[in-house]
Amino acid sequence: MNRRIAGITLSISLALGTLAFYQEPVSTVKAETLSEIKKKQQANKQRGAAAEKKLAQNEHKQEALEAEIERLDKISTETDEKIRAKESEIADTKEQIAELEKEIAVVQKRIDERDKMLKDRVKAMYENGGAVNYLDVVLGSKDFGNFIERVFALNMIAEQDKQILEEQKKDKELLESKKSQIEAALTKLQIAASQLQELRKQLDAQMAAKDKLMGQLEKEHSHLEHEIHKVENADKILASQEAAIRAEMERAARASMNNNNSGGESSPPPTGNGMIIKPASGALTSGYANRFDGMHYGVDIAQGGTVPIHAAADGTVIRSEYSNSYGNVIYISHYINGQTWTTVYAHMRSRAVQGGSVKRGQMIGYMGNTGQSMGQHLHFELHKGPWNQAKSNAVNPAAYW
Repeated sequence: MNRRIAGITLSISLALGTLAFYQEPVSTVKAETLSEIKKKQQANKQRGAAAEKKLAQNEHKQEALEAEIERLDKISTETDEKIRAKESEIADTKEQIAELEKEIAVVQKRIDERDKMLKDRVKAMYENGGAVNYLDVVLGSKDFGNFIERVFALNMIAEQDKQILEEQKKDKELLESKKSQIEAALTKLQIAASQLQELRKQLDAQMAAKDKLMGQLEKEHSHLEHEIHKVENADKILASQEAAIRAEMERAARASMNNNNSGGESSPPPTGNGMIIKPASGALTSGYANRFDGMHYGVDIAQGGTVPIHAAADGTVIRSEYSNSYGNVIYISHYINGQTWTTVYAHMRSRAVQGGSVKRGQMIGYMGNTGQSMGQHLHFELHKGPWNQAKSNAVNPAAYW
C-alpha cells in the first residue's frame, strides 16, 4: 500500500517535473516573439517617421524648385521683352537707313544734274573761245533800253551761276551729312544686333536651366501634374469671376442692342465650329483626352518663334496672373447667345491685358514656356459655364472653332 502510494507520488512528481520542464521553453518562446514584434513595431515606426521626414523634405524641395522656376520665368519674360524691344530698335534703324538711302539718292541726282549742266556750260564757253566778253555784249546794244536789258540779263546769268554753285555746295554738304548718318545708323545696327544675339543666348541659358529644374520636379512627382493645375488663387479667381460674368453679360447686352439698332447679324450659335477662333497658330500637340497622368482638360498648341495669342471670342477678363503651375495665365468670361463660357490661356510668355473687355481676335499675349511647362506651347481650355477648380464643365475646344 505504502509502496503503491509512494509509486503514485513518484509518478505525479515526475509528471509535474516534466510539465515544469516543458513549460519553461514555451514561456521563453512567447517572450522572444513579443520582443521581436515590439522591435518590428519600433522599426516600422522609425521607418514611418523617416518617410514623413522625407516627404516633408520632398515637399520643401518641390517648393524650392517651384520658386526657382518662377524666378527663371520672370527673368526670361524680362529678357524676352528686351529682345522684342531690341528687335523693334533694329527694325526702326533699318527703316531709318532705308529712308536715308532714298534721300541720298535724291540729293545725288540733283548734284549729278548740276554737274552735267555746269560741264555743258564750260564746254560751250570753251567752244566759243573762252569766257563771254561782257564788254562786247554791253557795247553791242542798239539803244539805251537794249543796253539796260543786256546788263540785267548778264546780272541774272551771273546770279544764277552763283546760286547754282551755292546749291551744289549745300547739296554736297548735305550728302556728306547723310552718309555720316548712315554710317552712325549702321554702327548702331551692328551693336544692336550683337546685343540681340547676347540676349538670345541669355534666354536660351535661362530656358535650359528651367528645363533642368522641370526634370528634377518631374522626378520628385510620381507624374508631371502641370495640366491638373493646382490653383493657388482659386478663391480670388472665383470672386473675380462673379464680377466679370456680370460685366460680360452687360457688355453682351450692349453689343446685341447695337447690332439690332444697326441691323447687324447676331453672334453664331453656341455649338459647332465657328463659335470661337483658334487662339494661336501652330500644331495641336496634345488634345482633350484622358492621359497617363490624368485628364487633360484642354488642348496644347505649339509653335516656335514669337507667336501671338488672341482672344477666342469677345469677352471680359476674369483674371490675368502668374501661377506656379500655369505660369502666365489669363481667364476670360464670354456670354454667347444666353450661355456663359470661360476660356483659359496658360504658359504664356507675357500677358498684354490685365482686365477689362477684349474683342474676338485681339492680341492678349505671346506663346511661352512659363510655369510647369516643358517647351513653348499654349495650353488652352474651354468651359461651358463659369470656371471651377474641378473643371467639371470643361469641353473639347477644338470642336468649337
